[in-house]
Amino acid sequence: MNLLECDGKTLLAEYGCPIPEGTLWPALPDGCDRFVVKAQIPAGKRGLQGGIRFAETRAEVNSFAKDLTGQWIGEHEIAGIYIEQRLNITRECYLAITLDRDHGHETLLASNVGGTSIESGAEERLVRLPIDPLLGLRTFHAAEVARVLSDNADTRDQVMAIIMAMYRLAHEEDAELVEINPLAILEDGRVMAADAKIALDDNAAFRRVYEPEFVSAARSHTSLEQALAAAGTVGIEIDPGGEVIAVASGAGLMMATLDLLSDAGVAVRCVIDLGGAVLAGGDGLRRVFEVVASARPKVTFFNAFLHTGHCDEFARMLQDAQQAVPLDGEVIVRLNGRNAQAGHDILHGRDFQIFEKLEPAIAALHCHMTRREHE
Repeated sequence: MNLLECDGKTLLAEYGCPIPEGTLWPALPDGCDRFVVKAQIPAGKRGLQGGIRFAETRAEVNSFAKDLTGQWIGEHEIAGIYIEQRLNITRECYLAITLDRDHGHETLLASNVGGTSIESGAEERLVRLPIDPLLGLRTFHAAEVARVLSDNADTRDQVMAIIMAMYRLAHEEDAELVEINPLAILEDGRVMAADAKIALDDNAAFRRVYEPEFVSAARSHTSLEQALAAAGTVGIEIDPGGEVIAVASGAGLMMATLDLLSDAGVAVRCVIDLGGAVLAGGDGLRRVFEVVASARPKVTFFNAFLHTGHCDEFARMLQDAQQAVPLDGEVIVRLNGRNAQAGHDILHGRDFQIFEKLEPAIAALHCHMTRREHE
């Protein structure tokens, strides 16, 4: 979940990171005589596309905000207009904590160059500090990075505090990315987050206390997507007229399944990523079945490849959910991974077509839909 800037800054402030005065238009921040008008989209590089404008008067703020409202930047519709105090910046830097999936740890990134310079290709100036997952980020690590950004002792102390706040946020909120660009060093010596980009792990939503106020405005969710979110999973409605709902055991597999079904000419209504919370057990899968059953698809297609979970456990979950909330139409299950044969044995002879390989499962789905067209 990519937070809008206004949500990201609210979250940063809760962890003690200094941010400029700001509010959503049509309100204006108090005590400001110069303003920045910022289009809110869940993506970067707004400034290079006209999404950030500077205003000297309240009349200019309203004019710019009205001009941006309802517009699009790239593939994103502007979700709102954030009005912020314009800062007197002497220098822009860059800070980020990101999840390095290839190496299995977080990495602290820093540069004494920030803003559009980083966005335009100054990545070679980045300092990269791997964070040991057992030791975590220590104060001396933050001090080492702060020295890269400034020679001034007071500025370094402020940067250190911001780095540690970012790290606490990343851990406590299950963030995949916490980025401040630019980190602004002001004329009066203060250091502030002039912009923020935060991405939270959707699979950890069940244990997260923070709920962003405006992130839903970044995209208008359909009633089916909202029902799936309430059931603890993520769904994307593709074609309201489609007759197939595809359910996968991970986000990457979900998108790959959609591509394969589309290539096979299958009209997919919705794709669903069960996520870790549902796969962990409990009544999560039953709640997903309730939503799917209410949509009345002609075929529900499950694609589960479990390399950490167990296929037999997932098969029992499928069996229990189907008994509690029977799905209408055909139910096709591709099940592979650990204890795959045991999972197949549990589901054999019940209300499912079971496959180990993906290709014959898709072929069976295509055959079923073709047969329906000729009935």
